[in-house]
Amino acid sequence: MPAIVFAALIASIYQIKRRGVSEAVLRVYLPALLLIPGIYSLRLSHLPPLNFSSLAIYPIGIALLFGHMREWKLTRTDLWVMVFMAGAFYSNLVATGMNDAIFFMFDMVASALFPYMIGKLLLEQPGMRERFARRFVGLMFIAAVLSLWEFRMGTNIFTTAFASFFPGQQPWLMQVRGGWVRVAASYQSAELCGIVFLGALMFGRWLVFVDKDRPEKRYFRVRRSVIIFLALALGVFMSESRGPWLGGILGLVIAQVGASKNVRRAVTIVGLLLAIGGTAGYFYAQRYTAGSIYDADNLEQESAIYRRQLLENYKPIVEQGGFFGWGAVNFPKVPGQNSVDNEFLLVQITQGQLGFWLYVLLCGEAAFSILRATQRGTNPVDLCFYTCLGGLLGGELLTLTTVYMGGQTYMLFFLAVGWSQSLRETQTATATAPQLAPGRFAFQKVFA
Repeated sequence: MPAIVFAALIASIYQIKRRGVSEAVLRVYLPALLLIPGIYSLRLSHLPPLNFSSLAIYPIGIALLFGHMREWKLTRTDLWVMVFMAGAFYSNLVATGMNDAIFFMFDMVASALFPYMIGKLLLEQPGMRERFARRFVGLMFIAAVLSLWEFRMGTNIFTTAFASFFPGQQPWLMQVRGGWVRVAASYQSAELCGIVFLGALMFGRWLVFVDKDRPEKRYFRVRRSVIIFLALALGVFMSESRGPWLGGILGLVIAQVGASKNVRRAVTIVGLLLAIGGTAGYFYAQRYTAGSIYDADNLEQESAIYRRQLLENYKPIVEQGGFFGWGAVNFPKVPGQNSVDNEFLLVQITQGQLGFWLYVLLCGEAAFSILRATQRGTNPVDLCFYTCLGGLLGGELLTLTTVYMGGQTYMLFFLAVGWSQSLRETQTATATAPQLAPGRFAFQKVFA
């Protein structure tokens, strides 16, 4: 029964041949990514685990390589992505051998390179920006509604629906906080779930802005886009994770810049708020996490102290790992701190100083590209989108100081980085109407 994962491969190839690669992203890849738990996979000898999203994106990536590379404009970020991946391969090769390194690279191609290519090559094509955002938000709205059952009753509908196809593959454990289940949906953990909902929340905020001057269906006098936005905010809340909560607040603050009538004044106000809030938050965090976990008054404070101690206790391991790190499979663990809940620290451990600084460069390049697009933009719809994309990245990166980047959050990060490299101003004051991508049949020969 695990062979059902090949349905995603077949569906992706079919959509590419019949409707084009953009349709495969919207109709196959996004549903597989957002609604099917990535832990369920087909495991064959001498092959890496094959899950729905990886099998859906490989035909898309191959089609992009054969059909869109003439449109590719080389940037510094392309170099950072390739060296980041090459460094990760080498780190695992030295640490655990060729087999693990190849498996890890297979996963990175599916979760980093191909999402980056989708963001850079497809999502700024005419009409694609809005279509992608609406499909992403629509799927996450479904996830939010289904997650209400998990939040209240403790049963994860996503893992329950697919468990029978993958006997012996156990889902993650349920976590409870304050008498309520911390929703994980199809995203492996509550923290990662919160990050994915955070990303959808930023797209939802943009669509609220896009639809404000359009005739839109209302329910109890509330516009549909607002209802969907509130459902996505509920999704972030149901994760019961402070990282995504704070990241969501930061993201919405950044997004509000582009939604303001006076952008310059909004930039000044937001800059001051972030400076004051960041400074106050830093000193509060220092005071809140002082002492040991035995001094904590509750589980939340114990968790915060644990994360501070990670930075101290793993420092010798980071130094010993040197330029290339220990690899992702079997790096040394500090007793009692097996879970490295900080992506920036985890990259230093597994990929060394090379991986860490390349990761910082990727974040910086994305921020710079978004800022540059915002400075030259004149269309209010575009400006709002740029800042919403900036809010997505800012909110995710803040959250990643409290959790590792895994599952769908990895794809979301690289997709947003790639998207930041292709931002362009639209020709009208509205996002464009749905349409098929140019070159509808451009990829038929690839899979013939």
